[in-house]
Amino acid sequence: MRKSDVTCPHCQAGYRRIELTSKGGIAGEFRCLVCDHMIELMDGSTDVAFRLTVQPGKTSYAY
Repeated sequence: MRKSDVTCPHCQAGYRRIELTSKGGIAGEFRCLVCDHMIELMDGSTDVAFRLTVQPGKTSYAY
């Protein structure tokens, strides 16, 4: 298991990323829950989960 922190480059929302290398996942993409910016494109070779840990202020980004 690998743990890392990821930040959305558009709105600065913070995420905890957990990757299980021993388990296959689903191919797809993860988009920011705050601004819908694509954070990561996953190929499905590992199982990846994201959890929002830092929600940005409403004035820190513009749509």
